[in-house]
This record gives sequence, structure tokens and C-alpha cells, in this order.
Amino acid sequence: MPLGPPLLALAAVTALTLALASPACAWGDRGHIIVTEEAIGRCPEPLRGLFSSEVDRKRLDQAVLAPDQRLKKEVQGWAEEHPKHYFDIDRLTQEPYPFKNFPRERAAAEKQFGAEALREAGTAPWAIMDALEALVGALTAGRTDDIFRHTGNVLHYGADLHQPFHVSKNYDGKMTGNDGIHKALEIGVVNRHVDFYRAEVRQGRCELACLPSPLNDAFDWVAEAWTRQKPILEAETIARQKANYNPAKTLADLDGDTSDAAKTYYVTFKQELEKRNSPEAAAMRDASGHVAELLYTAWVRAGKPLSLAPAPPKAEPAPSIPYWAIGAAVALFILLFWPRRRPA
Repeated sequence: MPLGPPLLALAAVTALTLALASPACAWGDRGHIIVTEEAIGRCPEPLRGLFSSEVDRKRLDQAVLAPDQRLKKEVQGWAEEHPKHYFDIDRLTQEPYPFKNFPRERAAAEKQFGAEALREAGTAPWAIMDALEALVGALTAGRTDDIFRHTGNVLHYGADLHQPFHVSKNYDGKMTGNDGIHKALEIGVVNRHVDFYRAEVRQGRCELACLPSPLNDAFDWVAEAWTRQKPILEAETIARQKANYNPAKTLADLDGDTSDAAKTYYVTFKQELEKRNSPEAAAMRDASGHVAELLYTAWVRAGKPLSLAPAPPKAEPAPSIPYWAIGAAVALFILLFWPRRRPA
């Protein structure tokens, strides 16, 4: 039933409140595009060629950004879309890293922790699997629109799962005095150093593998992303103290704040990250490689199609005449037309 004006307003306020209290967009638009460009670049031919034209690349970029756009525009669908972007594993379990005993199957996790608790902690690993399955079906059938839509979902949710503050209950640093770090990292830092991150994600390219168990791999990515919080928090703390700057107070335009305090903060933040081997760049690099493998896995499972369009229908073979019919025709011809001797 459609929401009336009062309920619609209440839903909007609720969505906004939840948005401010939980993670949403990971890496920002530019970060997602950097990861997507590199992921396609890592794919072998002919898979890479399926998305190589300028038109198709723009269409893919739009599909990759669409999940975040849905969060910004859809009030009624917000509650369903939002949990697909993160998975705060330490909100659900006290088990230490690397969380090897956490149930991988969603049904088992819901049974152990409860469906509502799981939704609140996020469902990104299973959202990736749903999108991957849907992409295989779309590739197999050659449904072009669905191919772009599901590829965008796979690449987006997969990249989100590598953002260190999309896998932790300390998603915005409030538990450690680093409030505002989430967007300061993925937008404030990344948008100021696009060329640096484009170069970083290109490091360590290797041959892609078809993943036999993508869900298990997704949980490995969660564990690795979780370990990257500590050095990032350390770097941000130093920058915050040096600049006396709180990024949580400038959420509207983190990459456009040109105040002296902001300049000092972001210069120091980036320097301190580099001293710690740029864990955020490593996360983006891993994201590029891993989502490329997800795309490659879907393509292999779909039979390695050579086109994003439906395969042309096979021509029906001409009906063959059975040998017995040919023999019967020859015999009839002989009986009717073979010359006979006239009686004397």
C-alpha cells in the first residue's frame, strides 16, 4: 500500500536517522570508479572487451554507482538496500580475528544471531552472492540490461566489503574518538589523491582465478579489511590532534573544505597513512582484484559468452530425406520409365 504524506515523512526521517547512525556509501563515487576501472583492466579478453567501449564503460560506471543512488533516493526501499553495503562482524560475535567459526551460510547465521540482529549488522557477503548468481543468469541468457545492473551490484557490494569501516561496529570511529573518519577516509582523502590511488590499485596484477567458493572468500575479505582499521585510526588520530580538526562537522563537503585546519588535517592524515604502508590503498587494490575475480567467475559459470546480447538463434537444419524413401523413389522411377521390349 502506498505511504501517505505523514507516513512518508516519518519514513524519510527514520531513514535519515539510520543513515547518520550507520555506514552507507563506501569509497565514494570516485573511489568506486577507480576500483571498477582497475577490475575491468584485470579481466582477460574477451571478457574485458565486453565492457571496453566508451558507451559501455559509462553505462557500467552508472550501474556501479546505482546502489548508493538508491540509498539517497528511495525511502521505501532504503531498509532493504542499506544492509547490503556493510557487514559489522564484530557487532555479532566476540570471536577474535580471523572469525573462522562465524557461520558462512545466511540461514545458519540467522539461526545463531537472529534475523533482525543480522540485518542490523549488515548482509554484504550474501548480497554479493545474490548479485553473483543473478549475473550468471543474465550472462547466460544474454539479458543486456540485467547484465549491467547485476555487474554493478557485484562490483559495488564487493568493493564495499573491503572498506575497513564497513566491517566494524566502530564504523565511524565514535568508539575511539575518531568520529567522522568514515567519510574523511573514503571521500576526503581519496578525492584529494585520485591519481595516487589509480596508480596504487594497478600494483600486483596477476592472473584471475575462478572462485570455487566465493562466499568463503568474502569472509576472508571481511577479516582482512577488519585488520586495517587500527593503522588508519592511528593515522587519523595524529592528524586530528595536529590540525585540531573534526571531519564529522563538515560532512556535507569533505573534499571541498579548503580551510587551513582542513588542509593540515588531510595532509597529515595522508602522510601518516603512507608511514603505515597506505592500508586504505591496499584495501582498494584488494577490492579491485577480488571483484574482478567475482566478475570472471560469473562469466566462466555462464559459459564464457562472447557478447552481452542474446546469442542468435541457431538455424534449423534442412530436413533430411530418409534413405528408404530415396530407394523407394528410385525403384518407382525404374518401374515407370525403364524401356520395355514390345512383344513380338
